Order: sequence, then structure tokens, then C-alpha cells
Amino acid sequence: MSDGAIVGGKGKDSIVHNQFIWHKEKVKDFYLKVFVKLIPNTANAGIQFRSQKMGEEALGYQADIGEGVWGRLYHESGREKLHWEGRGEAAVKKNEWNTYEILALGNNIWTAINGTLSVAYQDPNGELEGFIALQVHAGPAQLVKYKPVKLIHNPEMMLENYSESELLEALVEATNKPYTGEGH
Repeated sequence: MSDGAIVGGKGKDSIVHNQFIWHKEKVKDFYLKVFVKLIPNTANAGIQFRSQKMGEEALGYQADIGEGVWGRLYHESGREKLHWEGRGEAAVKKNEWNTYEILALGNNIWTAINGTLSVAYQDPNGELEGFIALQVHAGPAQLVKYKPVKLIHNPEMMLENYSESELLEALVEATNKPYTGEGH
């Protein structure tokens, strides 16, 4: 911990293996807000959610962090790229603090970076519960700082800048099918 932030990497040495800091309680339906700073922006990190420990690795969803992947939805150690549009990338403040929001309700997942919707994804085959973990990715030297702000279990369907109707509309646009309320 440094200045109220959870710090991964030292920015000096390369990182041999992915590293995870695990939250102790499981989440199902939740809203998470985290401030994150990645230096350099070309490095890679992520926020695992509804994930399981697999030895030293993780299996489950990852809200990706880093140049070219900010705001994308990845499935660590599993199905890999799930929602790979770069809608949140333009909102990123490189090498500065960024606000990352994750909302998971049933089979539905939304993420936003600095108030810009990045992911609206419906995953009928996805995990419905698991753990949250903060990741430092293997690779070149980096420094990633996380400041968890808020975790709400069984939240309303809202992100800071988006109402329920806007989130549902984004989900329908992304899936090209009507929202049925399944999984929520």
C-alpha cells in the first residue's frame, strides 16, 4: 500500500509471472468502482471478477487495462477475448488516474472508463459468482496502482453516467436481440 493505493510492480524490474491480489469474499451480482493508474500505459494489468484461483493463475472474467486493451472484456485462462471493441480506449488518461466501473448482473456485464461505456455484454455461458482480484501482468517493468472506491452487492442497474434504460439499450445494441431479463 502506498498513498491509500494497492501497488503492483515497482516500475524497475520485469515481472516473470502474472500476480493477483485476491479479495476474500465471493461476489455474484455487484457494482465495483476502482481508480487505476498504469505506468507506462503500454504495460498490461486487469481487474478479475467472478474468477477462481487456479494455482498461481486466475480463471474468469477480466476487465482489461493497458494500451490497446483498456475497457475490453477478457476471460483469463479460459475463453480469452469476449468483448473486444475499444470503446473505452479514447477516454483513458494515459499514466494518470482513471475511473473503472464494472457492473455484473446475472449474465449481463457492463464496464465504463472515466464515464464512457466500454462493454455491454450478455454471456449465457459465463460464471455467475467468484472472486475479485487485482492483476499485475507478466512482462516488462511496470507500476500499477489500484484504489478501490466502492463495492456494492446486489446493486441497481446503473453506472455513474448511465441509467438502467441506457444500459439495456446498449446491451440490445451489442447483442442484436431483445433484452429478456434473463439472468437478472
